[in-house]
Amino acid sequence: MSDNLFGKKIFEYESIIHEKFSERIQNIYCKNFNEIHILTISPEDSNEVSYFIHDKLRCGLVTVICTDERNIENTIDWKDKSVNSKQTINFNKNWQYGFSLRLIFSSETDDIFFIVTTFLPNVDNPAYPSNVVRIPSAIYYEKEIFDMFGIIAQGNPDTRKLVLHERWPDNQFPLRRDFNIKTKNKIRLNKPYKFLKVEGEGICEIPVGPVHAGIIEPGHFRFSIYGENILNLETRLYYTHKGIEKLAETMTLDEALLLSERISGDESVANSMAYCQAIERMASIQIPKKAAQIRTICAELERIWNHLGTVAGMCTDVGFAYGSSRINILKEKIMRINEKLSGSRLLFGVNKIGGVKIDFKPETLGLILADLSQILQDFDNLVKSLHNTSSFMDRLKGTGIISSQDVQALGANGVIARCVGIDIDTRKNHPYAYYQYIDLENIQGIVDKIAYEVELKKRKGDVLSRFEVRVVEITHSVHIIKKIATDILDKSTKQELHNTPQTQNDEGLVIDNLKNHLQPYDSALGYSESHRGQTIHWVMLGKDSNKIFRYKIRTASFCNWPLIELAVQNNIIPDFPLINKSFDLSYSGNDL
Repeated sequence: MSDNLFGKKIFEYESIIHEKFSERIQNIYCKNFNEIHILTISPEDSNEVSYFIHDKLRCGLVTVICTDERNIENTIDWKDKSVNSKQTINFNKNWQYGFSLRLIFSSETDDIFFIVTTFLPNVDNPAYPSNVVRIPSAIYYEKEIFDMFGIIAQGNPDTRKLVLHERWPDNQFPLRRDFNIKTKNKIRLNKPYKFLKVEGEGICEIPVGPVHAGIIEPGHFRFSIYGENILNLETRLYYTHKGIEKLAETMTLDEALLLSERISGDESVANSMAYCQAIERMASIQIPKKAAQIRTICAELERIWNHLGTVAGMCTDVGFAYGSSRINILKEKIMRINEKLSGSRLLFGVNKIGGVKIDFKPETLGLILADLSQILQDFDNLVKSLHNTSSFMDRLKGTGIISSQDVQALGANGVIARCVGIDIDTRKNHPYAYYQYIDLENIQGIVDKIAYEVELKKRKGDVLSRFEVRVVEITHSVHIIKKIATDILDKSTKQELHNTPQTQNDEGLVIDNLKNHLQPYDSALGYSESHRGQTIHWVMLGKDSNKIFRYKIRTASFCNWPLIELAVQNNIIPDFPLINKSFDLSYSGNDL
């Protein structure tokens, strides 16, 4: 979409919202290219605007951000920055800083995010009306906000703790600015978590975890079963909570970059790229073309090795050791490519604010292209073998089914959405890095595109569908890498980055003076598509624009964990490991 057409689309959305809610909003404007900010007068007004955006504009809730702004200096500029300069804004600057709530929605049809902001009164027990009845995916965000800020979502039907377990003392809220990170709380006696009780003759409970065999991270699963049939499952997570968002409050921008890489070790590129993009968007710069190419290649390598690991794990869980061993060999080859390109098997140290830290030598890229072609050929042969192994296919087909209605209601994304035919992909919906120059839907030609659309409609939401999604994505990722690597090698790509700023350095790998463009208390979204799904990072700078005031992280795992509870219903206990592996969610990336 051209800049003029995109600006017109922004204008249309602003006009629609202002016309309908002129008495409920204080300001509406666009910033960071594709963020429409709406400041509402009250929390009730925020809910009404949010319902309209969610229901009528068909936008999904992607995160909810709470920030303690009680003692912030009154320097945030809420002046009229609207695309429509003739638009009248109901702007009232006579409000008091307190806790802010930002509900962020993603458009299904346009590269636009809606950020609905409201401020809560600066009182002892702040509260706001819950959104859960109209927007079910808000439930876990509201529970998280209560645990971390002590702000009550009035009307939320589930008031049990989410992040902080029962030993954590009441009235201690870690993400309030007046909570010292070095505080040593007295651990109180453990209270039992109130799991849902399924009653009836012959109903049994099976507790699994939080400690598991091998190197699996901790998480508790409480099954209610009748015989071997699972009637209900409740998950209890956050045993790996590390206080990442609190730690970030003490950090400079470069220190927080290192933190972002370590949120979840197998998502180092996706998380660090989302973080870097948030800072870069605040500075209104576009990174050099080659840096965007390198980021994209590394992101796809990360997708490939993780998907290979998941497919190998699924083979293990059905007892097909041959398939697992052969696919793990391919995974190892990809990780050696990672190390050859970046110096890290897990692709740590790739991203830098303003660009990348690494460069690809032409001779290395040439060798890797040959390696990838051979890996893809071997993988295709293995997939054919798996498809022809009835004992493997029978275990996957019809197991762990989820519905498209549940996926949409709970805001799931990534593989979990695509396995029910919902084609959500941040790389296509909100193009970033070098994806804006790649026709992802036509990466293998129109014949394959049509076949993909047909296959999308056939997906049933079972383990087999999640397996097939990963198979397709591995193939697509290899083709994306080969396309970009070829562009780098022959230097045939002459496209200009649209909205190219004066700071553009097309021949380099990083823009060094980026931090000179940052303003105190500014904020922006960063996003990426990890192998699990959409990753959202939101960064707010402090009075010193080189330091973090608030860093909100939402990985795909946070959105997708609730779907496992639905996927296992009416399945048998022995199928749980397979269903769980087919989701392949991160404990650490969820718990933060």
